[in-house]
Formats: sequence, structure tokens, C-alpha cells
Amino acid sequence: MATEQLFAQAAAQWNLDQLYGDLAKAKSELMPHKRYGLTDLEKTRLRGLLLRYSPAAISDHEGIEARTVEVALSQGLYRYVEQLTGRDRNALESWRDVAHWLEAAGYRTTQVAINWDQMPDVPVLYGRQVELDQLQQWMLGTSACRFVSIIGPVGMGKTSLAITLAKAVHTQFDGVIWQSLRHRPTLDNVLGQWLNELPDDVIPHSDEWYDQLSALMVYLQQHRCLVVLDNLESILSSGSLVSEYAPDYSNYRELLKRLGEQPHQSCIVVTSRERNRELAGSRATNSPVRYLELGGLKYDDGAQLLTAERLPASGKPHWKGLINQYRGNPLMLRIVAMTIQELFDGDVDRFRRHGRTMFGDIKYLIDQQYERLSEAEQNILGQLAEKAEPMSIEDIKHPDGLAAISALLSKSLIEKSPAGFTLIPVVMEYVREQLP
Repeated sequence: MATEQLFAQAAAQWNLDQLYGDLAKAKSELMPHKRYGLTDLEKTRLRGLLLRYSPAAISDHEGIEARTVEVALSQGLYRYVEQLTGRDRNALESWRDVAHWLEAAGYRTTQVAINWDQMPDVPVLYGRQVELDQLQQWMLGTSACRFVSIIGPVGMGKTSLAITLAKAVHTQFDGVIWQSLRHRPTLDNVLGQWLNELPDDVIPHSDEWYDQLSALMVYLQQHRCLVVLDNLESILSSGSLVSEYAPDYSNYRELLKRLGEQPHQSCIVVTSRERNRELAGSRATNSPVRYLELGGLKYDDGAQLLTAERLPASGKPHWKGLINQYRGNPLMLRIVAMTIQELFDGDVDRFRRHGRTMFGDIKYLIDQQYERLSEAEQNILGQLAEKAEPMSIEDIKHPDGLAAISALLSKSLIEKSPAGFTLIPVVMEYVREQLP
């Protein structure tokens, strides 16, 4: 990772621009012979110290010797901090003093940041500017909404989009909360941690989750916060046509219902592969609860991704077919590009003539979706794969056919055209392998 991206989460907790400028002045007063301003490396190490990383931990992230970082800090940043805060030279005895002294000097923001440092690193986000602009308008526009869900199949980049969005708008909020649901934390633990890190005046009547939720709602009504819940599908049960919650996670329904239905001045962003009742939302521009279905990359953005993955430009005539074959799914395109490089010497045409669209990690991605489907959804996929051509809604036979077809469309596993419903190519190959 580039050093300018290290410890970026410090921006949610500190007034970095002002701090960079004031430390630059302190540096020029101490060392007028040096070039004005902090170097990128000094800024990176400052952010690490502000987040309570030791010099040894910072050196691990930079991939250099700890002693090198310690010497550089003692000859530079530590001295600038002493100058800025009016202390004697060499008064700073511990790296921990940096954050303490600068917080006392008023450089820490009043913004509450919970789990912000747990936000994953985002690979380069190709395209998505239209979606980012739309989401920012929904969150910050004149008819701002309080609840936004980002829905899309595995690999489509929902988490990356949510992170990019959160980093773009976080300064507009009094507090920011990032919560991954991938490892299925119970609601009791989630609310307990949040309330423990919110200001001391947020006190629930008891330790019961519903009292904790009521205390949280009061806070969200009184303060403008950004809350991101990532990977909601992790707490939904497999095999449910209507995306019910897994056992022991049903109280999340009440959390999402209240976040969506109860008036407050905060904004909630939820990512999920599946859209349940609480994520239904509306496309209306004045609705307080909205959803965005995240589709595949357009050709230009997909081509940019393939170029970054170093596919030879000689294969460009075949890129459009490749991007369409995987319906612009960014993660699948990355996996396929790597496979073409390793096994086909970068020859896209040779890969496509090989005839296999579903293999290895691509199969694993589809496994994740297929195993979660209801019996009705799997049955309809089987009918479409067996027919191998578009089928009308009247031709598809199942008691729960309408609900299952609607669910499969929302999960981007089937497509609708004037000729009828059909499977996307990679899913067609996968389902055919499941047929007896």
C-alpha cells in the first residue's frame, strides 16, 4: 500500500489539514533550512501516532526497520510537536505523548468514530462515479434520506462502494460507525460496544438489547451520524425465499425497522446480496428509505480494470465479449484476468475458445449464492438450465414461481428479455453441473 494511504482513518478523528499546516510552521521555525511543509512520510507517521500505533507497529506497516522510524521521529516529528505545543526540547519522552498533547491542544475532532479503523482497504474502484454521485445526493441533498441499501450479487463491489462513499462524506457527520456483519456478531454485542464508545450521556435503562436500541435511537435523533452495516446477508438464513433472519439474529429486524421507519437525522447505509422486507425501500426521490441495485461495470470501466490487470492490449477485440460473459462483475473479471495471464499467456481469445466460464474461485463465488437459495429458486434455475433458452413466466412451473423469479432477478442470477427469462452464462454452466 502507498504510504499516503496508510492510517487514513485518522482523518475521521483529527483535524489533519490544520495539524499538517501548524506542524509545518513549527518545523520551519526549528529547521528553516529545510523545505517547507511535512513530507508524505512524516504525515503517514503522524497519522499512525495519532491512532496510537507505536513506532515499531508503524515500521511493520512501512516494511522497514523499527530503529529507522524511531530515529526519524526523534529527529523530526517529536521536535515539531514540542515546538507546536510550547514544550521544551526533548520534553517528549514517549510516542504516546504525541496524541495526548495534540488532543489537549484541540486538534482532535469532536466526531465520534467507532470501528472506523476496521474498514477494509478498497481496491481501485473502477467506474461507479454515477452511483457515488447518486448516493451522495441521496445522503446530502435537499431531500436527504435516512436509510440507503446497496444491493447486488457477490463480487459486484458493494463494500468497496460503501467505503468509498463513507470516506467521501464522513466530514458531514457528527459521528461515524462502521460495522461488518461478516462474522455474525450478535446485536447485544454490537449495541453494547457502540454505546460504550458513544458519549457518556447515552445511558440505556438496562442491559437488554431493546433498551440499548432505544438509547441508540435517541442519540441518532439528537446527532447526525453515519452508520454503515456491511454484509447483511451474513445474518440471514439460507434457503429462505423471503430472506428471513438466521436463528439468534431475529432482533436485527427490529434494529433495521426502527432505523428505517423512526425519524432521525442520521443516515444508515446497508450492503447486502439479498433484499429483505427491511431493505425494500423506494426509488422515489423524496423517500426516506431508498435502495440502489448495483449492476455490472460498463465496457469502458471493465476495460480499464482489465488493463490494470495487465491483459495484453492485443486481445482488446475480445474484451467486450469477456466483460459481457461475466456481466461486468469486477471480482470475477479480476479472477478471470489472472487465470488468462497464468494459464493462457494473456490470450483472451484462446481462453474463450477453451469454453469454460466457471472454474476455481469463480465456482466458489457462485457456490456462495447458490447454497443460500430456496428450493423454489434452485428448481427454477434448473428448469432454465435444462431448457437452455428463454422461458416465459407461464412456462416456468412452480407453486412459488412468481416470488422465486422476482428473488432471482434481484440477485442477478437470471435475466429478463422480451423473449423471456434466462440464466446469465456463467450461472448456466454452473447449474448444468448441478443437474442429475
